Amino acid sequence: MNWNGPIRRTHRTLVPIFTATLVITVVVLAVQGPEWVSYLPLPPLAFLFLSGVYLFVRPLVAARRGGAAADSARPADAGSPGRPAAYRVRQLHRWSAVAFTLTVLVTIVALSLPEPIIWVSYLPLIPLALLFFSGLYQFALPYLGARRRSAEVTARRTPA
Repeated sequence: MNWNGPIRRTHRTLVPIFTATLVITVVVLAVQGPEWVSYLPLPPLAFLFLSGVYLFVRPLVAARRGGAAADSARPADAGSPGRPAAYRVRQLHRWSAVAFTLTVLVTIVALSLPEPIIWVSYLPLIPLALLFFSGLYQFALPYLGARRRSAEVTARRTPA
């Protein structure tokens, strides 16, 4: 079975869930609510991480095996004028996820030292910002494409 589609949909669904739980957590903690609320974003974050790892690794494994998903790792028309921006944003998103994971691990190690290095805790914010904006772009891309296609169909139907 090809799990790529269901996992991609799950990944896209988890993003707003994670964002909502993160906002709720920040608001509740800002008004001095219970500390257990800080654990709310962890389950969607874990599933986001696992689905993201799958979506990152699958094309690499398929390319190594020469399978059909190797074509989805790099689209045939990646060099054409219509697709390179979306392709580059997807690659930026994937590698930002890797950088974010590594910076979080570095932060955990730096903060667990006897004399913690506090400034290191800000390092994950850079790839996190890239993840956020590239993810927003990818999330909006299908809707923008549908709007553009419907405008083209309307333009073809109206007489000049």
